[in-house]
Amino acid sequence: MSYSVVASPIDLDSLASVYMIKRVLKDQIREVKFLSHQEIENTEADFLVDTPHGKARVYRFDHHDTSESTCSAMKVVDYFKLGYPERRFAEAVCWQDNAGWKILTRAGMDNLLDTSIKAMEYTNKKPEEILEFFSNIFDALLLKFQRDYEILNEVEKQIKYNSQGIMLVLGDYPKDLLFQEFNPNFLIKYHDNSFSITRNAKIDKPNLYKFREFLKEKNVDTNGWFFHPQGFFVGFQGNENKRPPVDSQQLLNLLLEFVKLNQY
Repeated sequence: MSYSVVASPIDLDSLASVYMIKRVLKDQIREVKFLSHQEIENTEADFLVDTPHGKARVYRFDHHDTSESTCSAMKVVDYFKLGYPERRFAEAVCWQDNAGWKILTRAGMDNLLDTSIKAMEYTNKKPEEILEFFSNIFDALLLKFQRDYEILNEVEKQIKYNSQGIMLVLGDYPKDLLFQEFNPNFLIKYHDNSFSITRNAKIDKPNLYKFREFLKEKNVDTNGWFFHPQGFFVGFQGNENKRPPVDSQQLLNLLLEFVKLNQY
């Protein structure tokens, strides 16, 4: 059996949705078209993507009929019962499609992927060329998310503290994954004579740059430490000949006290 797919004009959601449909059905897809909403109005296809118009013979992957902050890509994930990597991918698409980037201050940068897709249209790239190009990027993202899933099993065993908004993990695991899955206010990573403290992007206090003065008052040697001037990161890069002046438990206790004195 073969299927036809008709999607709304190319944006991140329609492109990602078609990509996942093709990934699942592979050679069963005989035709893919990206049409204007006006053209879709009088169109019939097996699958319709990111549009409330036209007639779907099999299924319509659309989110314009709900007030939920979802997207067509997530509809694809749910319909085909896809796994963790695809759901992570769809969550990122939904965040973009529901203007999640508006909550950040770096407008434009955070919208870069969607802007890149639109930019390719300005270079007169055909929809199938854009889909082929971004399919390589989407493939790589799914590989990363699959690896993240595997890493999570390791992380669970290395979490030594996760309370009062502070999480301490032994190991150099990806920060984006740890914040995505556990959402701590402060993340401490301690490994191989090195450590870092990162503040959640959703909060702006306390200022970790002031952690330096706090440590000096505690007679902690801050030589070799890095305190980011913007106040969201503290780090120490050590080695066998340059060991940190505090162990993981001491660092945790110091941060707990600092945060308590500088309530955010």
